Amino acid sequence: MPVITGAAAYPENIAEKLSALADVTAVDALALAEQAGSAKAVNVVLIGVLSRRMDIPEAAWLKAIEQTVPAKFLELNKKAFALGRNAG
Repeated sequence: MPVITGAAAYPENIAEKLSALADVTAVDALALAEQAGSAKAVNVVLIGVLSRRMDIPEAAWLKAIEQTVPAKFLELNKKAFALGRNAG
């Protein structure tokens, strides 16, 4: 949480440093969640990014979101998922 609140900063060139060790996809999940309608949707943005890396059909991800997210937040979460999926 310190990075999100501004109390700390990511090290410079963190994505490049991590890329030397592993396959890295860097996205501004907070900005995408806010674009979807709520900063609280960061986790769903990240699920969208992850969904491109796993051999699970997109429809299965969307069905899981539909089964777990309250109706009043469903469209926001679907948008967050799509933004993450397209960013990944």
